Amino acid sequence: MKFMPNITFLRYFFSAAQAKSISKAAKENFVSQSAISQAISKLEVSLGKQLITHEKNRFQLTADGMLLLEKCKLIFSVFAEIEDDFNEVTGVFKGKLSFACTHSFALSLLPPYLRKLSELWEEVEPVLRFGHTGTIVEMVKKGDVDFGIVLDNEDFSSFDSKEIYKGQYRLYKQKGYSGNKWILSEERKEVGLLKKYLQKKKIKIESQMEISSWEVIASLTEQGLGIGFLPDYIVGKRALVHHKCSIPPISYRILAIFPKNKPLSRNAKMFISLMPLDQQEICR
Repeated sequence: MKFMPNITFLRYFFSAAQAKSISKAAKENFVSQSAISQAISKLEVSLGKQLITHEKNRFQLTADGMLLLEKCKLIFSVFAEIEDDFNEVTGVFKGKLSFACTHSFALSLLPPYLRKLSELWEEVEPVLRFGHTGTIVEMVKKGDVDFGIVLDNEDFSSFDSKEIYKGQYRLYKQKGYSGNKWILSEERKEVGLLKKYLQKKKIKIESQMEISSWEVIASLTEQGLGIGFLPDYIVGKRALVHHKCSIPPISYRILAIFPKNKPLSRNAKMFISLMPLDQQEICR
């Protein structure tokens, strides 16, 4: 029998496959979880193939499911291009905008950008995916998102990129804190530079707490548990002051990365163009 695809069923499958979750796909499409599950089941019947493993509390694609996912990427990229073309004629921006970033960026960096987007184009629907840098890179490579937001501390020469923010790592503390306990992230380039400088100046660290999350470091520092070493964008409206210890500038950049061989959607281009803001805007 000739396969006559139901576009809605394909959309529900595509959402679930990208999110690796039926519940997330249901929320994204404003339908019940049952609607997503039934759509996938009906696709399986139509194709005569099993698309997911059907294990309780676990979403995993079969080999046939992976194949359909790749085909769906092609199908919906064409739909997105059609929508872009017609929206460009009318001069409006609306529809999906998908990108990936870390939780840290989402909590401290993105709010002013998203607020600005909402003020200008409220019909644009951001779809955020989260992960560490390696996961974000893979999502961009596979076309699961339009672009990724990453810290410029690796080789991203295989992507096109645009700087969306730059700042410095600084030392912060709760106002009135007089101790010598330090809260640092795991051993990274910037932490190594800080330790090297402190050793050179014979500044001793009494004790050290190692935390892998900048958001957690900022929260613990705000509660007076030590001196935190943080990228300045994290601080925002937190009740933190600079620790009086003159260290040399340790800079960082945040990039939007996207494939070199694939044109960006209009929504992605527009959003990236909105993003360069200064520290004052980030802290509002």
